[in-house]
Amino acid sequence: MTSIDKTKDEIYAQFDEWLNGQPLWLQDAAWRIYNNKKIDEEQIKIYASMCISQSKHEDLPKYNYLEPADLIHYKHSPKLAVTTLSDISGVNALAENVSLEFSESGVTAIYGLNGAGKSGFMRIFKTLSGCPYEEPIQPNVFTDTRSAEAKCKVTVTQDGETKEEVYSLTRKPKRSLLSTCDVFDTRISNQYITSPNNVSYQPFVFTVLSELASIAEKISNYISSLKENIKERSIKLPDEFRSSAECEWLANLSKDTVIPPDCLIWDVAKENEFEKLPKQLDSEQVKQKIKSITTMKNSLAPVTEDICSAIKACPRTDLEFSYGKLIEANRRFKATEILFSKSADKQDQVSIGADDWKTLWSYAKKYYEEYLFTDSGMHFGEEGSICPLCHQQISGEIQKRVSSIDQYINGTCSHEYQSTKNAFNKLCDSLTNRSFKSETITTSLHGLLSESELQSVTYVYQKIEKLKGLSDEEQRYNMICQINLPPIAKLLCDKLESLDNEIEELQDSLKDEKKTELEQRLRQLKFQKWVFDNKEIIHRVIENLRELSILDATKQYLTTNKITTQSNKMADSLITQAYIERFTRELRLMAPGIRVKLEKAQSKKGNSPYKVSIDTGDGKRYKLEDILSEGEQRIVALAAFFADATGRDELTPIIIDDPISSLDLNYEDSATKRIVELGKERQVIVFTHRISLLVGISEACEGNNVAMKEVHIRSAMKGKGIPDFEDVYHGNVKAQLNGLKSRLLQAKELDEDSEEYRDSIGRICQQFRICVERSVEDVLLLGIVRRFHRNIRTNNMVIKLSSIEEKDCKIVDDMMSKYSFIEHSQPADATIIQYSIDEIESDIQKYIDWISEYKKRQNN
Repeated sequence: MTSIDKTKDEIYAQFDEWLNGQPLWLQDAAWRIYNNKKIDEEQIKIYASMCISQSKHEDLPKYNYLEPADLIHYKHSPKLAVTTLSDISGVNALAENVSLEFSESGVTAIYGLNGAGKSGFMRIFKTLSGCPYEEPIQPNVFTDTRSAEAKCKVTVTQDGETKEEVYSLTRKPKRSLLSTCDVFDTRISNQYITSPNNVSYQPFVFTVLSELASIAEKISNYISSLKENIKERSIKLPDEFRSSAECEWLANLSKDTVIPPDCLIWDVAKENEFEKLPKQLDSEQVKQKIKSITTMKNSLAPVTEDICSAIKACPRTDLEFSYGKLIEANRRFKATEILFSKSADKQDQVSIGADDWKTLWSYAKKYYEEYLFTDSGMHFGEEGSICPLCHQQISGEIQKRVSSIDQYINGTCSHEYQSTKNAFNKLCDSLTNRSFKSETITTSLHGLLSESELQSVTYVYQKIEKLKGLSDEEQRYNMICQINLPPIAKLLCDKLESLDNEIEELQDSLKDEKKTELEQRLRQLKFQKWVFDNKEIIHRVIENLRELSILDATKQYLTTNKITTQSNKMADSLITQAYIERFTRELRLMAPGIRVKLEKAQSKKGNSPYKVSIDTGDGKRYKLEDILSEGEQRIVALAAFFADATGRDELTPIIIDDPISSLDLNYEDSATKRIVELGKERQVIVFTHRISLLVGISEACEGNNVAMKEVHIRSAMKGKGIPDFEDVYHGNVKAQLNGLKSRLLQAKELDEDSEEYRDSIGRICQQFRICVERSVEDVLLLGIVRRFHRNIRTNNMVIKLSSIEEKDCKIVDDMMSKYSFIEHSQPADATIIQYSIDEIESDIQKYIDWISEYKKRQNN
């Protein structure tokens, strides 16, 4: 392995390492470019999706990637040669369906005078080769064929295999059979001098890098279109919210914005508050409201007080306690009654029902206790006590009878029972003594309470009213138990408190400070309601901003700077030095005295251009066109072009138009030799109007054993680029003249008024003129001096020139003058031929006879 190969391996290994660190779309695209896979709009969209997924840190699908060996062993194209341009239509002034043939090897030189059609063919080559400096193809503006579509058929051979394609020339095709051709003309020559240029051929890895930069730009453009489709990016706030600090977050929405929770809820409470606040801010309405609520309060307060006083008058605990005592007293009273019924005789049992009898016993006991107790020391009815009526001692059965009657009539159980009964009924009566009746309650509280609440209050008063009509203590108690006053009192008190609070709140709202607070709260609620009503739009905008942020984040995967940097890094090693060395070598071969150098210009988007500059040695910068002559500029441009063209490995055609323009003889000779040298390995096609170049190429090809094909084109009435008879420029002049006579016989068969006749006669006259010119070199001067040849070959024949007579010079002058009108290629300017075929034939025969007579004299 050579050191260069080792350097390449290291460079590609570094490139592989770089590639593995690039975004995944770029790795996949590199693989596709190398393997000639299509990267269309759909694939661009897929790559955009990959960039977006990487921005979101999402998992990506499987992708392709290149191996280092794939990059090193890039594809080589087979040897290519163009054999024919045919079926040409709509190209400048070229004749319709004109064809041009080329030699598959060596040099093909196409000669034609100015206006013969060379530029039309060159424009075809520049368009199909993808030359960056192509010239527009125009229709023939002087004929009716201008509407014809510009097209042509190209036939090539690739390693012996023939291929052909028809191309529309209305726009540059993306790819053609001639895409790898190297083309040079005056315009390209000027670009080499005045502007940085990219090398025509680079190792395939640079094609990959350049394509990657282009794809990155396409992905960026597609992502930009996605961004443009996201229309909702901000919220238009109502004017009333613009100055509010509360809505600052909404005015500065971002991908991270979170809508405040208060703005995401709009419930009944908020709606009620929202409806209430405007009323609270209306002073007159507030005052009327206070007045209305005060009236309601005045209606409710007496009822509330009445209920509360009923609770105080008849507490439930007191009622239960009183009724319990009544029950117990009644139980004991019943017990004494049972005892009396067992001890009293029949007469007592009958008398017990008489009130006078009961009163007699009551007074008897009272008298005894007051007057007789102190004497006897015994209480009424005890054993041994004295009867107050008969003064007999009470003992035995009598004592039992008196004791049971006394206990029944004058005993504590009877008094207790009566006392508790009275107390209970008094308690019940305090409850029934109310200020309102059930029928007035409905009127008083209408509108203050709900229907169910009003029914509850009315029900209480109805029960109280029923309580009045009951005398039985048990029934009264049961009725009171059904009357549950505390809940009613709480209801009414709460209602009163609510009215008081509302009045207080309304009165407070009339204060300036409170009014400001309410206004602020109303604005707050308005804003919250507006956000709630528009939350879907706001959420959508936030989501759009998040999407935009993600799309913006894809820029990190699409910058071409990294691609350009990598291209520069590899170009320094794989292209720059080699290109500079080739340019230096080419310049040394053709113009060693010109001090210029090739250097790299500023790179961009994966491309590494180069420019030619003056080599001053002091670092100063000058424009080449300001320092070099036109000829020097031309030869330098040729050196740059040859250095560029020879850098590619493909053996593809080199097409050159007018390479020796402005060159002196020395530069012309150097350029001619270099063109022929290139023809040893690659097909070279040269367009020229200079006979000297034609002759120089012919001699150089002959001396270097390089094949040469000479093609002559001319302009005629039907158009330009018509192949001509090149034989007239070569071979024996006398034989050429005899050939013209044969063509005159063919022309006699044509219609004298036809275009074909006029063209045929015109060509014969033109070629006769050329033969006369050549006769000066080959016949009159015996080949000693030839036009366009640098060398003079005497061959010991100068002495024979002394035999030239006046008649020899006269016949040459006469024929040159007579046929000078036809020596141009512009059919629109051509003089109408006034000579007949017979006269032309006579002139040709006369000249043949002179040549024969002159050579005979020379030989003698």
